[in-house]
Amino acid sequence: MRGAQNAMKPPYDKLLHFAAGATITALVVIATGSLAWAGAAALLAGAGRELYDACHPHTNTADFWDVVATCAGWIAVALAMQIYQH
Repeated sequence: MRGAQNAMKPPYDKLLHFAAGATITALVVIATGSLAWAGAAALLAGAGRELYDACHPHTNTADFWDVVATCAGWIAVALAMQIYQH
């Protein structure tokens, strides 16, 4: 039954990943001034979390779309920063 519960995670999980990616991006850009480093950090955080989930299948479910949602946070902040600068 646990697998069925994990398969039906609430959609806010993706929003949390998006918010994490956006927050990581903002912090890295503030610290380094680099959107490229921010993208790398967001990707690393998203992939790292899913790798952790994959290594703990009894309590977590790895999901490729969580990585995509985390990187989408980076893209949103990067686009907003580009628009703001012009």
